[in-house]
Amino acid sequence: MGWRVVHVSQVDQLSLHLDNLRVYQGDLDVTVPLNDIFAVVIEDLSCKLSSRLMVELSKHNILVLLCNQQYLPECFIQPVSGHFGQYKQMMKQLNWSDEVKDIIWSGIIKQKVENQKVIMRKHVVEPHRIEKLDNLQQSIVAGDEHNIEGQAARIYFNSFFDEQYTRDNDDYIENAALNYGYTIIHSAIARTIVAKGLIPGLGIHHIGERNPHNLASDLIEPFRPIVDHYVIKHPPEGYLTKDYRIQLINLLHAKVQTDQKQHTIIRSIELFVNSLFDAFETGESQKLKLPDVNKLSFHES
Repeated sequence: MGWRVVHVSQVDQLSLHLDNLRVYQGDLDVTVPLNDIFAVVIEDLSCKLSSRLMVELSKHNILVLLCNQQYLPECFIQPVSGHFGQYKQMMKQLNWSDEVKDIIWSGIIKQKVENQKVIMRKHVVEPHRIEKLDNLQQSIVAGDEHNIEGQAARIYFNSFFDEQYTRDNDDYIENAALNYGYTIIHSAIARTIVAKGLIPGLGIHHIGERNPHNLASDLIEPFRPIVDHYVIKHPPEGYLTKDYRIQLINLLHAKVQTDQKQHTIIRSIELFVNSLFDAFETGESQKLKLPDVNKLSFHES
């Protein structure tokens, strides 16, 4: 799997040269091996792209994110075909029972709340707030039918922002930063889901009729506190600068503990998606290889 994330800004043209991404920018002419690339984030709306390059990026399962005029991710490109055993993987997914889905979902939400508690400790939040999350976490049941996730989120975010803060309030620049970071990780998860031969629109808990990536919307939950931690630690000033956006993209290179080892977010996502099959075959959420942010470290660019 590739590891480089290529950020494209103020670039004249992207094309294919042998098995390399070729970048033209004025007199600059550089190439990057496709095998080294995990994602290409294109912010320059005037950049020319060759169709041959797009085909090869798709063949290599490279995530391609296209941004809008506000530099926010607008869409991404994914291959039509994915895993070599795609039909077999899809049939397994179609046979996942609702009962086991509820068990798996509760395991995902427990880890999300656990990671939120860790972030709160890192920022020295009042102990009584962390205790509230701890009590809520112990109340999570299969399917999270009491919406403990939502209750925990209110306490969690109000520990860092004022009482008027809500996640859908555009007046907070922090929300723009959070949304940007979430979208980067969500897209990386969606790319991995397709590469593993799963049906991206068939979720575990999310069932949005207009959401083509319900499964990614499920799996991102325990990764969200990673973005939260960065934005709280390094709040944006006024607007999302180019350097700040690059730092959010580089969160894919942050390291967390997964399966008792430190891995980049890119690798952690792959381990998590792979573990879904064991978890559903056994009906045990303990089989999930979930990200643990206790030893979270950011990539130094």
